[in-house]
Amino acid sequence: MNTVSEELLKELKANGADYFASVPCKLLGEMINLLAEDNTISYTPVAREEEGLGLCAGAYLGGKTPVIVMQNTGLGTIITSLFSLGLFYNLPITMIISHRGTPGEKIGTQVPMSNAVKPLLDTVGIPYFAFSDAADVAKVGRLVQHAQVAQRPVAALLDFDFWGKG
Repeated sequence: MNTVSEELLKELKANGADYFASVPCKLLGEMINLLAEDNTISYTPVAREEEGLGLCAGAYLGGKTPVIVMQNTGLGTIITSLFSLGLFYNLPITMIISHRGTPGEKIGTQVPMSNAVKPLLDTVGIPYFAFSDAADVAKVGRLVQHAQVAQRPVAALLDFDFWGKG
């Protein structure tokens, strides 16, 4: 039986994703390890979300289908880049976002950004879809194609329950 991370990566790739950038996160640790070990995709680990978005933009312009893997606290640092790059140039980048600060979180400082994520995404006009059940992994994977059709960044918010950590 595959893990949630294995199934998610399989679905993202099945829907065309072939370039990934990631920023470290406890909930995404297994996913990030899988990305690093997968020789069928291009993968770049980054220290900051803006760097990852820039690399995803370049990958898209180079013919790849990009995904950035990050936690929701990084949304605060990536907003300007989303406006001036992702949205302005209509880049179909799928954002896989661990939704820290949801029930199951043990670090109180994660909660304020958790509460702000959806309003921030609404404000910048990025469609988002929230998932709490690992059974929805195929739906998350389809967001890669949705970003291509919408020609804009699209976000998946994956909470503690999705990862089986709630």
